[in-house]
Amino acid sequence: MTVQSTTPLLEVRDLVREYRLPQQSLLAKPQVLRVLHGVSISLKAGESLGIVGESGSGKSTLARSVMALEKPQSGTVKLNGRDIYQLGRKELKTARKEFQAIFQDPYGSLDPRHTVRRIIAEPVASLEKGVSADMRETRIAQVLEAVGLSASAADKYPHEFSGGQRQRIAIARALITRPSLIVADEPVSALDVSIQAQVLNLMMDLQEQFNLSYLFISHDLGVVRVMTDRVAVMHQGKIVEEGLTAEVFDNPQHPYTQALVKAVPKPFSGRRNRAAKRALMNN
Repeated sequence: MTVQSTTPLLEVRDLVREYRLPQQSLLAKPQVLRVLHGVSISLKAGESLGIVGESGSGKSTLARSVMALEKPQSGTVKLNGRDIYQLGRKELKTARKEFQAIFQDPYGSLDPRHTVRRIIAEPVASLEKGVSADMRETRIAQVLEAVGLSASAADKYPHEFSGGQRQRIAIARALITRPSLIVADEPVSALDVSIQAQVLNLMMDLQEQFNLSYLFISHDLGVVRVMTDRVAVMHQGKIVEEGLTAEVFDNPQHPYTQALVKAVPKPFSGRRNRAAKRALMNN
């Protein structure tokens, strides 16, 4: 994994996100549920940061806040030094080209009524005005080739592809605006184990090819260990431990991290190079 800059691409500071709960009665005092408690993370260009924790720990809420899909009550989310929640509508629309998402379900995230061409081109149509039809077609063909599919796939519909191929289409859609950051929320958890390895290898190749940064959210510690440079462990809306992935998993300090690591088979120990990681995933 190639890291080229010490300046954070993404910098999240003291993020607080709350949800108002339904009132139990007309005169009852409104109650709020705090999901994120002052969360802070940073991510450099070309780096991968894993976010791990049990369901309800706040991982996906953090992802939605980073993607400017849910505005926090307080805190900052800076992309390339600019707080995305301080941007105007047009500025935010322009900034959205820099971050895209890959979601968990390759069946639910692609509209079955649309061709692959329309699905992949949608971010360009909504975020990049003035792109010619010829240029759009060129970029669609390029990203399809980048994810291991032929340009002819653009004329087909999602139901004509396997789950792994659909996730490749979702990845192509994320690449079409040439982002610097991809938020991957459980991107392989819905796939068979053999297909998971193929998709993870693809994501590593794409990271090197396009110098991508990944915010990689997963409950699977083995996947996180293979895919990330650093990891942040979330528990009850807080970051309880953070550091180099191998060091955190090999020598967890917080009791919650210790419990997570103990609960799953250890995939491997020590630092390994990319070729070794590939071999492990392909076995």
